[in-house]
Amino acid sequence: MRVLLADDHSLLLEGLQNLLESKGIQVVGTAGDGLEAVKAAKALKPEVILMDVRMPNCDGIRATRLIKAELPDVKVVMLTTSAEEEDLFEAVRSGAGGYVLKSMSGQSLVEALNDVREGIPPFAPGLAARLLEVAGPNWTAS
Repeated sequence: MRVLLADDHSLLLEGLQNLLESKGIQVVGTAGDGLEAVKAAKALKPEVILMDVRMPNCDGIRATRLIKAELPDVKVVMLTTSAEEEDLFEAVRSGAGGYVLKSMSGQSLVEALNDVREGIPPFAPGLAARLLEVAGPNWTAS
């Protein structure tokens, strides 16, 4: 699996890269803001992007929208500290195929990435239920 990491915290990027590579996941690049993520996605063509919601210059939700417009097959998973419903809903509307919290364990993150590979969208516990509750009984995944 080819993964691009996008977060404005260098230490987190280094730690994520080390964790993922130790589990056999190829990190093809990193980006420190949304604009860098868009540029890197176009150049590196990752399968999955782990994207922070709040970043300078261009937030992760806007970056997701821009990436999905040009690279619709790239899967974007938001990796964030924000459990706010508004961020969750905007991320999904922008094309994110998952939304997980930075408070999860490293093993859980690796499992979430494996789920993405299998076509299962990863969502933090409670957030998936909230998404379905608001969407209603007739909602279907796109």
